[in-house]
Amino acid sequence: MQPDHRKKSSAEMDFFSEYGDANRYKIQEVIGKGSYGVVCSAIDTHTGEKVAIKKIHDIFEHISDAARILREIKLLRLLRHPDIVEIKHIMLPPSRRDFKDIYVVFELMESDLHQVIKANDDLTREHYQFFLYQLLRALKYIHTANVYHRDLKPKNILANANCKLKICDFGLARVAFNDTPTTIFWTDYVATRWYRAPELCGSFYSKYTPAIDIWSIGCIFAEVLTGKPLFPGKNVVHQLDLMTDLLGTPSMDTISRVRNDKARRYLTSMRKKPPVSFAQKFPNADPLSLKLLERLLAFDPKDRPTAEEALADPYFKGLAKSEREPSCKSISKMEFEFERRRVTKEDLRELIFREILEYHPQLRKDYLNGVERTNFLYPSAVDQFRKQFAHLEENGANGVPVVPMDRKHVSLPRSTVVHSNPNPLKEQPIAANMRDRQNGEESCSRNCRDSEGLASSLTRTLQAQPRNALGIFRQS
Repeated sequence: MQPDHRKKSSAEMDFFSEYGDANRYKIQEVIGKGSYGVVCSAIDTHTGEKVAIKKIHDIFEHISDAARILREIKLLRLLRHPDIVEIKHIMLPPSRRDFKDIYVVFELMESDLHQVIKANDDLTREHYQFFLYQLLRALKYIHTANVYHRDLKPKNILANANCKLKICDFGLARVAFNDTPTTIFWTDYVATRWYRAPELCGSFYSKYTPAIDIWSIGCIFAEVLTGKPLFPGKNVVHQLDLMTDLLGTPSMDTISRVRNDKARRYLTSMRKKPPVSFAQKFPNADPLSLKLLERLLAFDPKDRPTAEEALADPYFKGLAKSEREPSCKSISKMEFEFERRRVTKEDLRELIFREILEYHPQLRKDYLNGVERTNFLYPSAVDQFRKQFAHLEENGANGVPVVPMDRKHVSLPRSTVVHSNPNPLKEQPIAANMRDRQNGEESCSRNCRDSEGLASSLTRTLQAQPRNALGIFRQS
C-alpha cells in the first residue's frame, strides 16, 4: 500500500495552510500601472472573490517612499471602515532581510470618482447626496482617529457600479497625537492644488487643522455637481483668485490671522470682491446641498463644520443615522514612532515586515514569542507572482489581452529564519476590526435608501471605463 503523503501533523498543516498561499490567487490581467508598480486583477480561489493585487517594486530605493508605503499599509490596517478601501492580505516575502518588492491584495473596485464624474451626465440629486454622505462618514471615522488625509481628490476615491465609494491613498496622511497642539504642521507636500484649502496656499498658516480635508470634500462635491473642477488654479496666485472670485475677499479679521507676510499683503491689496450666490453658481442643485456646501467651503477654517457636524446637516435628513456613522479609537503613538525619529532603510524594512506579519497571524505569534522557525520551509507565492506579473507586462504592451501563465506546481519552498525581537509588537488582531467593518457594511446595505436605484445609471458607465484599481499610491 502506498503511504498517504497527505497526512501531516496538525502543526505542519497549520503552518503550511497559513503561509503556503501560492495557489490561493489566480492572476487575471493588468488593470493599472503607476510609477510605484503594477496592479493585476485576480480571483481568490478560497472565496471566489475578485481582488486587485498591487506589486510595489523597489520599495527601499528611497527612504521617503518606503516611509510612505509603511504609513499607507499601517493606516489601512488600523482604519477599517466600509467607506475606506480595504487591504485583504499582504504576501509574505521569501526573505525577511533582503526583500525589495511587496504584493498587496486589495478589494477590487471598478473605477474612481474622477471617471464617474467625467463620464456621467445623468447623475441625480440622490446620487449627489449619497456620495457626499459616504465621504463625510469616512472622514468622521478618519478624523476621530486623529488622522488627516491631506490629499483628498476624485482620483483618490474609488467607486463601484452600486454607488459605493471608498477613500484610498493614505500615503500623505498624518496622525496627530494627544500631546501635540490641536493645530499642527508638517512641512512636506500636501494636497493637489485644486483641492487644497486656502490656509495651505502660500503657507498661509504655519499650523492647520482637519478642516483642510473638509475643504477638499467641498471641492469634490462641487465637482460632482457641475462635472468640472471648482478651482482649477494654474498656480497659487491663480488659485487664490479663483477662490475669492466665488467666495469674495476674506474679512480683515481672517486676513489678520494669515501668518505668511506675502500672502497677507496680497489679500489685503486685493480689490474688494463680493461673494457669488451659490444658487447662481449651481443653478440646478438642491438648495439644502448648497447651504451645506457653503459651510464646507468657508474661507476661514474655523468656520467649517467637522465631519460629524456636517452629517447632522438637514441635507441628510432621512439618510443619516448615527448608529452607522462610527467613530474610531485613537491610534497608539507607538504605531507611528518611526515618524518621530531618523530611520534607516533597514529600520523601515523591519517595520514593513512586521506590518506584513499582521496578515500571517501564526507566524506573527511565533515571531512575537521569539520562536525561530529555522527548520521549516514554506511555499513562497512571491516568486510565482513575480513571473506572472512580468509575463503580463511584457506581453500586454501592445494592448492585446494576454492569457496569464498557469501555475504548473506550487512554488519551490524557500527557507526562512524568523528572529526574535526585544520590543514585541502590541497585538492588534484584524479579526475584530473585520467584524466591525462587516457590521457597518451590512448596516449600510440595509438602511441606505434607494442604493440599487442609484446604481443603475452608473453600471453602464463603469462597464465602459478602463478599470484602475490602484488602491494605494495613485499618481495624478
